[in-house]
Amino acid sequence: MITDTSAPNGAVHDDPIADAKAQEATHNFTFRNATMDDVPALQKMIEESLRALGKDHYTQAELDGSIGWLFGPDTLLLHDQTYFILHPVADPKTVCACGGWSFRRTLYGADTAPGRMPEKRDSRVERASVRAIFTHPGWARRGLGTMMMRYCEAKAREGGFDRLEMGATLSGVALYEKCGYVRSGKKDRVVCPNGEGIRIVHMVKDLAS
Repeated sequence: MITDTSAPNGAVHDDPIADAKAQEATHNFTFRNATMDDVPALQKMIEESLRALGKDHYTQAELDGSIGWLFGPDTLLLHDQTYFILHPVADPKTVCACGGWSFRRTLYGADTAPGRMPEKRDSRVERASVRAIFTHPGWARRGLGTMMMRYCEAKAREGGFDRLEMGATLSGVALYEKCGYVRSGKKDRVVCPNGEGIRIVHMVKDLAS
């Protein structure tokens, strides 16, 4: 998952939650449900995000092997109406950030990724997953990625879950730690079709009562 760690004014900040709240207070951006019509734009945006914001954490070969295979839209989330687009209020077609949550057991990955588990989770004993948060590089460092994360957390809570988990990319770990997520100790290495391995860090968070 890719997002940014900077304040809305462009200055690096140690409190991304405060930055997101400041952005929310501007009312310049809003959310909508992603639809199947958005899939081409989402695919393009996710690739642009990974290549620009993930290049310091993954090699070119790792990005080449994972984009469009491991990283991309999960259309089941679109059908479940649990995947969202953050856009300027006046321009719903502009994808500034995207992300979602899921009550299904698949933790991360596009439609083509391995290990998919579409079975539903039990909110009494299982965690919901926060899924595929990406910020467009042209809109990075404005608090929008964290704003999307907060929205997904709120929607998961509305769905009956107060405990969350995610499979974080290496580029997202530091930010998510600042947002209250902790490493569970589990790590994945997903081997891509070109033989490159993508490292994923399992993280968890309990929402405040």
